[in-house]
Amino acid sequence: MKKLLLIVVPILLLLGSAGGGAYYWFVILPAEEEMAEPEPPPPPPDPELVQLDQMRIPVIRQGAVQKYVILKVTLQLADQDGKQLAMQVMPRIKDETYHALHSYFSTTPVDAPISIVAIKRRLRKVAIRNVGKGPLVDVLIEGIYEKRGG
Repeated sequence: MKKLLLIVVPILLLLGSAGGGAYYWFVILPAEEEMAEPEPPPPPPDPELVQLDQMRIPVIRQGAVQKYVILKVTLQLADQDGKQLAMQVMPRIKDETYHALHSYFSTTPVDAPISIVAIKRRLRKVAIRNVGKGPLVDVLIEGIYEKRGG
């Protein structure tokens, strides 16, 4: 009886271990793979930048130039198609930008500080009118300077 027990117990242990291993490999691992997180979406492409020429806006009061405002503006566009569209309508963008800036500076006092928020809002409206809301990411004002006229 002892000899039979010495043979049967190791065989049962081997069968139990083999069953546990099979359960792990064929049931638990496939379930973990199904529950794995999906791959994150690829990052959006880098935005394209279109730099407008430096703009020099004279502020005229009583028939004389009181100061010049010099701006450096860049359009940030979503992709290459938006950049091509902006390049096609660039003359119109520049013209409307000059009109918007002249309009803004004609209504503000000469000694008042320049409101970058108001200027950016006007330039954003111009850009949306010309290239659309989809391609436009932002309007960047890289520099704004005042120079006294004389």
